[in-house]
Amino acid sequence: MTGSGMGCPDWPKCFGQYIPPTDISQLPPNYKLQFAVKGKEIADFDAFKTWVEYINRLLGAILGVAIVALTALSVRWRRYDISLPLLSIALLLVTGFVGWLGSVVVATDLEPVKITLHMLTSVIIVGLATTILHRARILQKSSGTETIPFKHTVPQFTLAIPQKLWGVIILALVLTLVQIVLGTQVREQIDIVAKQLEGRWRERWIEQLDTAFFVHRSISWFVVLVNAILIWYCVRLVGIRTEQSALELRRLLMGLATVIVVEISLGIIMAYFAVPKLAQPLHLLSAMVLFAIQFKSLLLLIEIRARVR
Repeated sequence: MTGSGMGCPDWPKCFGQYIPPTDISQLPPNYKLQFAVKGKEIADFDAFKTWVEYINRLLGAILGVAIVALTALSVRWRRYDISLPLLSIALLLVTGFVGWLGSVVVATDLEPVKITLHMLTSVIIVGLATTILHRARILQKSSGTETIPFKHTVPQFTLAIPQKLWGVIILALVLTLVQIVLGTQVREQIDIVAKQLEGRWRERWIEQLDTAFFVHRSISWFVVLVNAILIWYCVRLVGIRTEQSALELRRLLMGLATVIVVEISLGIIMAYFAVPKLAQPLHLLSAMVLFAIQFKSLLLLIEIRARVR
């Protein structure tokens, strides 16, 4: 998201070292040729991009260890919910694929299709992790280990879910995925424009983009409309009910509305204020958070429907 994908031109090491350099003086004079990718000299050394990429790899390794531990722990619950170990194994496999794909992205000098695929598989990780957390919470509720913090609760899951709500939430998820893909492509174009203009005249970057940006910007208003309808349907659904499912859904709606405002605001800031550096990663990060909230809302609605039946 920060354009640091080639901060380390080799993999798994970084500039041939396990701990990357902090200054160009630590590299050989011909480093641009020595670490050439696909026969092309790499860009000038940038300590910030190098360490962003290096930290990204370290976090990926820690994530892998955490998922291995999660998979091992989930096996003990297989008799109560077989989906937990199965989902954990799927998460482990997808994360391993993302790690391998990251090395391919570096080896191919950030080919656009591979970058987009890399981002989409990251979305799958978010979806799987959210599902595992949700299933674990259901198991915790059913085992009676969770203390419900509301004194006056009524029997859960008395909510009648409108049929149209399912179509709205699926459309909201699809639109978010489309926007993430388009946003990734816009991000790639920004990198190309920035390189052509040698990082200067940031106020001219947006006007150099092709139709992907304008489609991305146009769809954003449709995203706002669909999510507003989703919030309206869910607010009517939960009303002033106090059962735990309604309260949880209401909290999700508050988060959804907040993230939508943040996401649109960051898009406007980038379009009209010369693409500030911090706004770029925050914009895409907000889209991932938006997807997670929408997906969690879908899981909660599925749980409500299952228990109503």
